[in-house]
Amino acid sequence: MKIKVFLFLIILPNYLIAADSSNVLSVDRTFFFELIMYISALLILNKFLFQPLLQLKEDRDIESSVRLERADSMSEQAKNLEAQYKDKINEFKVDIDKTSFEKINNAKIAADELVKAAKNKSINEIEESKKDLSNAQILEKIKILSVSDIKDGNDEISLKIKEVSKIIKERIN
Repeated sequence: MKIKVFLFLIILPNYLIAADSSNVLSVDRTFFFELIMYISALLILNKFLFQPLLQLKEDRDIESSVRLERADSMSEQAKNLEAQYKDKINEFKVDIDKTSFEKINNAKIAADELVKAAKNKSINEIEESKKDLSNAQILEKIKILSVSDIKDGNDEISLKIKEVSKIIKERIN
């Protein structure tokens, strides 16, 4: 088959060269050979060149559209994931703010309770210190006073001493 095509392609141009070139517009047997060669070249080129190129272009267009659709869907998925990520971050921020607010409030309440307890304790200690101080002052005044001053005196200390001595005498008897 290849040999026949090769021989046809070698013999035909030689035959065509021998044709009379004086009358270019005349229709003779060379016109039919040229027409057959032109149509066969078109058919061969169409079958082996144009159709594969058109098929390749069509396949590439389909593949490109599929890739574009896939890219669009991936872009949409990325947007959805980003929105979910932002929502979760916002939820975590709200939770953190809420728990930190609760912890701060609990700490403030605990601090207030500690301050109140310390204040009450210091007030009690101050009261006890005042009592101790007043008792110490009374004792100092008692030391300064003599027995006769106590018996004759009408001041507060003398009266308390007399009262205490009466109570002691009653208990002894």
